[in-house]
Amino acid sequence: MKNLDYLRMSVSLPTRDRRLKGSPFQEMVKFELMARGEDTPAVNYECLDYTLAWIDERNDCSDFYYPALIRIMREHRGTDRLPEEYAQKIEKTILDFKYWLDEPGEVHACFFTENHQILYHSAEYLSGQLFPDKVFTSNGKTGAWHKEHAITYIRRWIDWRTRFGFSEWLTDGYYAEDIEALMGLAVYADEEDIRTRCLMLVDMLLFDIAVNAHSGYLCGTHGRIYAPSLVDPDTQGITAACALLWDEGCADKRFSDLASLLAVYEYKLPDAIRKAALDKPAVMRNYERMSIDVCDSQYYGVDPADFDNIMLYWGIQAYSDRLVIDNSLKVYPYWNWMTNRVKAYKEQQVRCDEAGVPSVSGTPDYTAMTEVNIFTYKTPDYMVSCAQDFRKGKMGYQQHPWSVYLGDKLQVFTTSPGAEDYNARPNQLAGNLNLPRAVAHDNVVFSIYRTNPDFVDFLYSHAYFPRDKFDEVVECDGWLFGRNKDAYIALYSMLPARWKAVNMELFNKPFPDIEVKQSFDYMAPGHANVWVTEMGSKAQNGNFEAFCAQFKSDAFSGDTLGFSYNSPSQGEMKFGWTKPLTVKGEEIKIKGYKRYDNPYCNAEFNTEVLEINCGGSHTVLDHANVKRVDA
Repeated sequence: MKNLDYLRMSVSLPTRDRRLKGSPFQEMVKFELMARGEDTPAVNYECLDYTLAWIDERNDCSDFYYPALIRIMREHRGTDRLPEEYAQKIEKTILDFKYWLDEPGEVHACFFTENHQILYHSAEYLSGQLFPDKVFTSNGKTGAWHKEHAITYIRRWIDWRTRFGFSEWLTDGYYAEDIEALMGLAVYADEEDIRTRCLMLVDMLLFDIAVNAHSGYLCGTHGRIYAPSLVDPDTQGITAACALLWDEGCADKRFSDLASLLAVYEYKLPDAIRKAALDKPAVMRNYERMSIDVCDSQYYGVDPADFDNIMLYWGIQAYSDRLVIDNSLKVYPYWNWMTNRVKAYKEQQVRCDEAGVPSVSGTPDYTAMTEVNIFTYKTPDYMVSCAQDFRKGKMGYQQHPWSVYLGDKLQVFTTSPGAEDYNARPNQLAGNLNLPRAVAHDNVVFSIYRTNPDFVDFLYSHAYFPRDKFDEVVECDGWLFGRNKDAYIALYSMLPARWKAVNMELFNKPFPDIEVKQSFDYMAPGHANVWVTEMGSKAQNGNFEAFCAQFKSDAFSGDTLGFSYNSPSQGEMKFGWTKPLTVKGEEIKIKGYKRYDNPYCNAEFNTEVLEINCGGSHTVLDHANVKRVDA
């Protein structure tokens, strides 16, 4: 899809940010179309007023809207498209904003997750660049000072993402926010290294999407997830970007801030990445590692005792790790909504030390996104995606360890629910109360749950299995089978499972337009359970009846601590809560992956250079020499 075609279409699409009665990015597009001599609906200044009021109140996610405002001010102020009195109103909002934690004033916004960090740093840099001689009222410093202040943080953030990837792995919403923050810097930054390296990080994020998405939908494992992306993947801003950049996914259902910004900046995707996204081999395997465990920091040359590194760990959401916590206490010298949380963990550690008993080992925070080893197995008909053995048994937040995707926006996964509604974190579908020990080997996934018995209302696990979307569903010999076109799934629960009625009053709050004819909630009561998922297809297995006939009631034996599964496709497989994964007696590696190991890129972890090759095209993202090659 061409950039201008997308921009023309996008101004009439529905937006999802109800707080602002629209999207400032959609208003940005209208200015852009006017600049290109195109007819466009009138600018909705009510939406822009809501945006500015939201930012003026220093609400959470105010930083999300800055990429649109910066573009509007850079390209349209001083023209007949943007009235000067309104430009002055935007300028006042920019000058009055709080750009980082070390500025005065209490706010209840999140500054410090991985995506928020670069959004705030980008906003501070570009705002300071716009108004170098103006005084910013929050801390009384000039714009020139703010620009220099942001440069230090930007370069650190770039370095960490270059070497370690993204802790919010494969998260469609936050990858979009990262790219939006980076694009403004890639175009407008004065420093060549910042421009080039930000552009290469955009390339890297899109390569990540290319190898882990199926037909333009990022429907696999995620570091953070929200229920709408699971139930209705058309809500992903990422899918519109895929449609724009390589003609897969969906661009015409909902306005995408990300796709609009990429189109406005006329971003050109490197050809090797585009070809990798469109490659459809019979089987594609991707092994990938991102983020780090705090205990490995020194090995990678990052000192957790150095306060300059604190935002690496807050981006991982490892605030409370024993190696980090003393520096975490310095982040907010005044009371803040995070203060009590960090202090409580610190006191727990001190009291345990005094009593001579062990405190929680490793990084205890339930939001943490420490080292993750990702396995993706793609065929033209389906995809398997799993964060291998990620933080088993620990409390979870929005982490989504595994999914299988059968095309047509249909995915299946299991969770340990954390709330009855669909908006909490974790909730009925998104996130896990207790993280499972999940692993995948090619087309087979094991997911073991051992839920903390204190959570008496949630001593069960369940599968999201949307029967309404399947062409066929069969239940036989303890197995649940589904077919969507030529993709097949077989699902087994060690504990007896049953269909649970969906509370439509709760479901319809985030999904008012989705009708549920049959329950999608396949629930197994019990705190300890094993779920087995095996995928197949017409190309691999013949017809659906033949696929189903391979699975026997006695294929699984054992319990969560150790079990054996006789897979029709893989042979004898063994696994357990503390046991290795073996297939036909051979142990399968599920940890210590490279940064990338797939047909298009092979790179060690902690590298500064990625070489991507596909279909005769060659891309090099060389951060060590600040050089981008697209050939």
